[in-house]
Amino acid sequence: MRHSLGLAASHYLSRLLLLLRAAASAAALGPGGFGTWNALNLILDFGGYASIGALQGLELELPPAASRRDEERSRRIMSAAWGMVVIGAAAFGAIVVAVLGMRRGGMLVTWGYGPPLLMVAAAWLQLAFQYHASCLKAHGDFDTVSAAQSVQATIGAGLGLALVWRTGVWGLLGGWLVGSAAGLAWLWRSPHRVPFRPRGVAHGGALVRLGLPIFAVFALSQVLRSLDRIAFVRLAPAERLGHYSLGLLAAGLVLYLPESAAMVLYPRIASASQGARDPVRTRDEVIRTHRALGVLVPAVVGLGMVWAAPLTGWLLPEFREGVDALYRLSIGALMLSSATVPAYFLLASGAARPLLATLAGVTLSSAALVFSVAARDPRPASVAVAASLGYAVFALAVIALASRRLFDRGVERARFALAGLAPAIVAAALALAACHVGPRESLRAALLRSAAFVLAYLPLAIAFGRGLGLTDPVRAAWRRFAKGS
Repeated sequence: MRHSLGLAASHYLSRLLLLLRAAASAAALGPGGFGTWNALNLILDFGGYASIGALQGLELELPPAASRRDEERSRRIMSAAWGMVVIGAAAFGAIVVAVLGMRRGGMLVTWGYGPPLLMVAAAWLQLAFQYHASCLKAHGDFDTVSAAQSVQATIGAGLGLALVWRTGVWGLLGGWLVGSAAGLAWLWRSPHRVPFRPRGVAHGGALVRLGLPIFAVFALSQVLRSLDRIAFVRLAPAERLGHYSLGLLAAGLVLYLPESAAMVLYPRIASASQGARDPVRTRDEVIRTHRALGVLVPAVVGLGMVWAAPLTGWLLPEFREGVDALYRLSIGALMLSSATVPAYFLLASGAARPLLATLAGVTLSSAALVFSVAARDPRPASVAVAASLGYAVFALAVIALASRRLFDRGVERARFALAGLAPAIVAAALALAACHVGPRESLRAALLRSAAFVLAYLPLAIAFGRGLGLTDPVRAAWRRFAKGS
């Protein structure tokens, strides 16, 4: 759990820094400009999938070789994966240039062709970062990866925060490019040497085939989480997307903690499924992490919802229209977060195909719902409800699939599902009820709502967190304090 919590804390801190940059960007650019900025981020988000499965194949094949200290095989795997990343990055850049050349950029070219092209460059740097980080995690060097992610976010967000007021979107883009380059340079500090000379196209193709089911799951997951933004880009003005983006920030913050922990577990599960690690120990880590996140994440989300309206009214009054969407997207992301560790378990243990079939069905139905709602009622709150329903359905399906693979008995499966879903549902209901009591933007009311939420949620957290050691740090600190007194 130490590496899981360390990497998760790094990701969460990084996300908080990015959240500060986003708040400054929203204030500096206004709803219309902020909506356009989030539309541009679609290029960066989907550019990360230009490897077409090579990185996912690497994450399955490299950990066992690294565990056995087979250096020659490890280098062949890494070089082959990098070759496919280079090919995919070039193809992605060509596609974006072609779309812009056909004058189909729409909202993406509001500030001209420079910003989308710089986003392509940022996507290329991110691909290099992902490749290097995946190689280091397979070798167990989580500390360097964690530090590099913090460097990337700190420098990228810090420069963007400083420059956006004077230079607008150019400062945001320039800051992120510098931060990504600095993070990539930090990865080079690792004692594990990662090759950047592409070789072995045939082996690279084999990695793509190996990772394709997992890649398809990740790509479809990105589509599921981007349907709302795509619908706004196609069917609504930039101001609506700007208001809605407030909720997207909250949803991203909710998902970062479970995704960070799951990414640490992923190579361990892959190694266990191939006989290179103790499967019983790995299974126990999956279950305990799922339970711990099921208790902790709802508490954070509930308190965040309580403070959303007062902070928005104080810091970003132009974005008040997006608060209701933020509530709904936070609940949807909370439900989705409960399925994060189970989804990564299914992927790494060889159950990608049933997960892919489930995700494809949910994505298609969610697309139909989101686009139909956006066409009839493009208000942020309405689209948020449609998007969150898709998140919830996917979470239920994934937890059901994972529980069947983890447990033989129905009682154990039900207990696993409850550990992920019950705290989330209760916390969402408590927070939503609290948000509608008293003056919406009153700081005093928010303090009272926070206390009420904590008191109401605490018994459930104690019940579901029993045996996980979540209170051990508090008890240790109290013993040290009492001893010192």
